[in-house]
Amino acid sequence: MSENDFVFSPTSPEGEIHSDLPRVDSHVIQPEEYEEIPAITEEDLTHAVIKRPGQPDQPFLAKPNEAS
Repeated sequence: MSENDFVFSPTSPEGEIHSDLPRVDSHVIQPEEYEEIPAITEEDLTHAVIKRPGQPDQPFLAKPNEAS
């Protein structure tokens, strides 16, 4: 990986991503790489945490459904 392949990120502590992004971008996704993910449930949201750089983790507080 050359110096020019680095991408700088304001959220990274060092300010850079150490990934070969041109190689990742050139990858063609194959049908066998797809997998259906399950729907997010209300129970999943009870365990959710909001993570922001430089701040403590905060529990996610779901808003009640308008239709309920």
